[in-house]
Amino acid sequence: MARADLLKKLFSSYKHNDKDMFYKIASEIIEDERKKNHGILADDLKMILNGNYQSKKNMSTFATSTPKDEDKDTSLVEVIYPDKYFSDLITTNEKIEQLEQIVREFNNWDVLVSNGVFPTRRVLFYGPPGCGKTLAAQTLASEIGIPMLYVRFDALISSYLGETASNIRKVFDYAKNDSWIIFFDEFDAIGRSRNDSSEHGEIKRVVNAFLQQIDNYHGRALVIAATNFEQSLDYAIWRRFDETIQFNMPTNDEKIKLFILKMKRFKGPEHVIEQYLNELDRFSHSDIEKICQIIMKKCILEGKKMYTKNDVEYAVKKQESIVALRKTQY
Repeated sequence: MARADLLKKLFSSYKHNDKDMFYKIASEIIEDERKKNHGILADDLKMILNGNYQSKKNMSTFATSTPKDEDKDTSLVEVIYPDKYFSDLITTNEKIEQLEQIVREFNNWDVLVSNGVFPTRRVLFYGPPGCGKTLAAQTLASEIGIPMLYVRFDALISSYLGETASNIRKVFDYAKNDSWIIFFDEFDAIGRSRNDSSEHGEIKRVVNAFLQQIDNYHGRALVIAATNFEQSLDYAIWRRFDETIQFNMPTNDEKIKLFILKMKRFKGPEHVIEQYLNELDRFSHSDIEKICQIIMKKCILEGKKMYTKNDVEYAVKKQESIVALRKTQY
């Protein structure tokens, strides 16, 4: 993030219509980010300043250079620019503080290293599906100000002997060129215990390859792995992470807060959701969001600007029928 003094000068120059000073300070901010090894952010800021910026959604800068699986000829990673922040998270204060500490350490990387300690570089998110692990990773990328390198497991896992381990190496080789959030979702696919009798020898090679790569990786990046099946992970995998953060099913209070947050675009009896807490007993954060989506789509298609209790009841019953079909250990 840009230094506070530079931001103050930037806003001051804008207020006083001092174009030369504005460009001077903006250039200093760009160089400041580049010194922090935030090369992609620095390049984007420079393009914005020079009027050559394109929306990241339309940019294909990385499309031809990202690593690929040779067998499938598909990209192993997807470059994402999240726009989610801590204000989008409905979770405990303790978890927010943990995430804020990770951001603080990353943004003070050089200070910590110069004093003989490293910032948090490897984090494991674990817990039930739909409880905010991916969203939390996205907020870290946005709060730090770096893109996310989303590892695509559909491409990473290869049917050819030894190719999965090779793909893992390609991901880390690519990542060392800039600052990233390197996000391994569904991590148990490659981090499964080597003592699992149901697994063949290939999984052992994959786990060994990951351990080797993460031990030898020294880039300025934050590696985040997320799993719904933490009990299946190899013991050695756990030891490689600096932080492990558990994500739980939402409390009733969190369900209410999430509903209000997601429905803020529409008027309606927001606290009526409290009447359905018994029905929401097994609902995850994702399930609450789906309720909100059902209500919003219903209002939009019916041309309504305000939702009713009947709309909430309809959405709850619809999502409840889906939740009832699940077989989960959580």
